[in-house]
Amino acid sequence: MNKVLAKLFYDSVQLAKGWDYKPYLADLERSQWQPIEKRNELQRLKLVKLLRHCADHVPFYRDAFLDIGVKAKDIRDESVLESLPIVTKKTLRENYIRFFSDDQKRPFDVWKTSGSTGEPFAFRLDKNSIAANTYAALARGRRWWGIDYGIREAMVWSCVRDVSDTLLGRMQVLKRQWSWSLKNIRLIDTYSLDHTNVETIYHDLLKFRPECMRSISSGLFRFCVLLDDLGLDGLALGVRYAIYTGEAFPEAQKVLVERVLGCKTICEYGCSEVGIIAFECPKGGLHLNHENLFFEFLKNSDHPTAGQEAEVVVTNLNDYVVPLIRYAVGDVVVPSNETCTCGRTLPLISSVGGRSHAFIKIPGGGVLHGLYFTHLFDGLPSVTQFRVIQEKINELRIELFASEPISSVDKSFVVSSLVKEMGVDCRVVVQQVDDMPLSHSGKFQWIVSKL
Repeated sequence: MNKVLAKLFYDSVQLAKGWDYKPYLADLERSQWQPIEKRNELQRLKLVKLLRHCADHVPFYRDAFLDIGVKAKDIRDESVLESLPIVTKKTLRENYIRFFSDDQKRPFDVWKTSGSTGEPFAFRLDKNSIAANTYAALARGRRWWGIDYGIREAMVWSCVRDVSDTLLGRMQVLKRQWSWSLKNIRLIDTYSLDHTNVETIYHDLLKFRPECMRSISSGLFRFCVLLDDLGLDGLALGVRYAIYTGEAFPEAQKVLVERVLGCKTICEYGCSEVGIIAFECPKGGLHLNHENLFFEFLKNSDHPTAGQEAEVVVTNLNDYVVPLIRYAVGDVVVPSNETCTCGRTLPLISSVGGRSHAFIKIPGGGVLHGLYFTHLFDGLPSVTQFRVIQEKINELRIELFASEPISSVDKSFVVSSLVKEMGVDCRVVVQQVDDMPLSHSGKFQWIVSKL
């Protein structure tokens, strides 16, 4: 479809759903250049307004403010935040109704998380938050690269086909595919990526000529690995940009994707509950969605310095339906105090490391975080994908995927490195595998602890 008509259809759908992102986008594109002090003040005003609303209208937070003896009129700035509890996914699920605002004047939709933690969750989301945090913030990041809605785009995604085997499920899939095709988006089922299907998909994309690919990280990697296996020319697809999201993306996998497609990979970092958290600019800066979210970076309940790994905790400034204050999204990132050479004054993080709960237990106490393995295998370019499985406290199984046989020297290095961390009594088995299946959510689970 013509990209102008596709953009018109896209915007019409957003407007009909109550997700008109364009006014928010205009604000974001102005504010990204403002002095950070001005934006900090606007952020403070939004935060104070939200906190006062929660103190008066949200049972969970009303009780939390009562516990610390703070009334709505007393809230002046963010200093009160540290006295409020951090909200984990478990806390949210177990107390969900108590997060509902009793001042229900704003429209909302019901969305679902991907279920990458094993527990899909349906939740209410303020339509203003959807428009501002998700679609406007995503549009701003894409426009940094000249990627507007309506261009020809291929998406490797889950929820492309019906798995319910019901008439309603099949109708919903047909509706979704029809709608997305009118938006100029070609959907590719992440679950169906095998040699036979990828060859068919490849020849279809040769005709479609996507300018951009947007994908769950593991789906993009798997698609490119299979193109490579089949000897198909990825450069012939004409893809200019490949946006990855939903999971950490090790350096070796980025290198393979960029080689196969001949284009730059771009990080889009977010989660369903709060929207876009950060987006990468052409200068390589991973810019935070500073206008819509208030950020805290914590390590063992303390504030680490820039350059140290930390858990990201977010307050959504635009959701008054089910407000989330100090929400632990479950990821480890590395905050930065540097300024991007692109000139935007939006704060930066230097990397997204993955799930904060992805760790391996060490005999005798302590844990080995999943980021350790990312760093370990970044030093082994022969390894393009790995999975760590722990079924017993003193046993690890390391599955490695690579296009060529992995040398015994590299395998021995992995064993000796892990024995050094886990202890001499730990048994480490390293094996090269032909395939690494995805989880039920369509994502790749790279740390599997059954303890």
